[in-house]
Amino acid sequence: MRSAPIVFFGTTNLDLCFNVERLPTPGESLIGSLVRHPGGKGANQAVAAARLGLKPKLFTRLGDDEAGRVLMHSLTSAGVITEAVQIAKGEGSGSALVMVGDDGGNMIVIDPGANANVTPELIDEAKAHIEPNSIVVAEMGLPIAALEQLFSLKEQLGFRLIFNPAPVRAGLSRAAWSAVDFVTPNESEAYELTGIEIDSQEAAAQAAKALLALGPKAALITLGERGAFYADGTQTFVVPAFPVVVVDTTAAGDAFNGGFAAALARGVPVREAVRQAMAVAALCVTRRGAQPSMPTAAEVDEFLNHKTLLEIR
Repeated sequence: MRSAPIVFFGTTNLDLCFNVERLPTPGESLIGSLVRHPGGKGANQAVAAARLGLKPKLFTRLGDDEAGRVLMHSLTSAGVITEAVQIAKGEGSGSALVMVGDDGGNMIVIDPGANANVTPELIDEAKAHIEPNSIVVAEMGLPIAALEQLFSLKEQLGFRLIFNPAPVRAGLSRAAWSAVDFVTPNESEAYELTGIEIDSQEAAAQAAKALLALGPKAALITLGERGAFYADGTQTFVVPAFPVVVVDTTAAGDAFNGGFAAALARGVPVREAVRQAMAVAALCVTRRGAQPSMPTAAEVDEFLNHKTLLEIR
């Protein structure tokens, strides 16, 4: 069975990653080790889907600098189709300063660079890359006006829309929210959107209900080691997390979104799609870096088969 086309719309950054014993407090200086990894939420999600065997397209905007060339090489090497990638002459590529503690926790500061200048006009040009019956995945690192334009194309082009509202910002219209098929925040993003602190399954249900009230057809909240909570107009369920040794949580949400989109593109039912996405995220956090941490389809299959055997026993 042929997979549905996937198109990711989002940011691409060069991550400057400091590995430190623990995250610093304000005013404190620490010694750590620096490595550079390709990242950016949209790019990470596209690479996740490509590593799982799909041929996703990515719309993003890179500067015409050395960082942009490194980032483009990472995308093409992973198998991402880059014909929709914009190269911005005279602009710098996006970058992120990432600090990762030994417990896997992180702190991130982003300079969007060329990502900040994605306009509605550029989105309108990119619609030519959205094939019929596509799954479109968007994240909130792009300017709000660009997201509004993308979401407004849904009825005309007939795609399914997964929206990862990170980093959370205000300003998205009711009409745009109503175009969303799946909204996929983590628990802190869900709190920012709803004001509900998710400290229990009941609170997750309340937050999901509040998210649905914004307009999306389904809410899928990732809860870290507590799994993921799903709700739509007809069903709710929780998918537990897979216990793993956490090394770096930097791209966990991106791995989840890329894995979820890839599963839906293959026609997997939604509950199993969430389970597969949880496996992709679980493997991701056992490795350092963003795009380098994304697992292959074979690794995910082996992981899930092993977990299933353990459950049977």
